Amino acid sequence: MEYFHVDVFSNEILSGNGLTVVFCNEELEDNLMLKLTQEFKQFETIFVRRIDDSIFNARIFTVDEELDFAGHPILGAAATIHSHIVRNEEDIAITFQLNQKTIIVNSKKIEEYYEVQMNQGKAEFLCEVSKEKRNKYVHALNLSEENLSEEFPMEVVSTGLPYLLVPLTSGIENAKIISSKFEEMLKEVGAKFAYIFDVNYIEGRTWDNQGNVEDVATGSAAGPLGAYLYKHNIFNVGHEIIINQGRFVGRPSKIKVSMSISEKEILVSGEVAILAKGTILL
Repeated sequence: MEYFHVDVFSNEILSGNGLTVVFCNEELEDNLMLKLTQEFKQFETIFVRRIDDSIFNARIFTVDEELDFAGHPILGAAATIHSHIVRNEEDIAITFQLNQKTIIVNSKKIEEYYEVQMNQGKAEFLCEVSKEKRNKYVHALNLSEENLSEEFPMEVVSTGLPYLLVPLTSGIENAKIISSKFEEMLKEVGAKFAYIFDVNYIEGRTWDNQGNVEDVATGSAAGPLGAYLYKHNIFNVGHEIIINQGRFVGRPSKIKVSMSISEKEILVSGEVAILAKGTILL
C-alpha cells in the first residue's frame, strides 16, 4: 500500500496540519487501520479506497478512535488523489463516501500546491449552553468568566462532527483543558469536542479531550464556526472568513470558510502541499 505525508492549510511543506493518506486496494480491518495510525503518529490518518473513477471510500482515524468526519483529512486526501492519480487535470471533483455522509470536494492545482474546497452541507445548530452552565466549561478550559464574550452564546454546532463553540474576547493564550471529566461534560450538551475562538481576531484552538495534544488546524470545526459567525452576523453571508489556528504549536495555518447564498451550505477551503510518499509492506 502506498502512503503519502501531506501538509494541509498551508502552501508550503513542513507547515500547516500534517496528515497521512493511505491508499488501500481492499477494505482493511478496523484494528489494522488504528494500529497504522498509531504508528504514523499524525493527529489523523485517512484510508482511501477507489470505488469508481472519481468516487472514493474514506475512513478517518485518530490515534485513539475512528471519526465519522474530519476536515483536513478530506482536503489532504483530495489533493493527494489529484497529485498522484488524476495528475493530468488542472481541476477535479471528487466524491468521498464516509461512514455517515457523502462529501464532494474540488481540487485545483496551483504551481507546487493545491487549493481544495469541500462542501460540508448545511450546519446543524444543536443547542445553546445556558448562562448558568457556561462557567463550568470556561473553568475546565483554564479560563474565567471575564474571558468569555457576553454578546455571543456558547453553542453546539455541527457540519458532521458536533463542536462546543466557546467565544472569547481575551485569554485564548491561557486556554487548556484542565478537567479530567471534560469528555463527559461535552456529552452533556451533545458535543464531541470543544473549539474556543477569539471573536475579534477569529483565531481558534482545540485539543483532544484529555488535553494532551493541540490540533494545528481543524477543518471539521471551521465549518461549524463559519456557520456560527454568519448566524450571529459577525460576518455577512457572501464574505469569506479566514480562521487562524496553529500559532501556539508553531504551525500557523489559515482556513477559509464561505457559505453558498442559495443553498446555505458551508464551504471550507485550504491549501495542501505534498511532502513525501512511501510503501507499507503488508
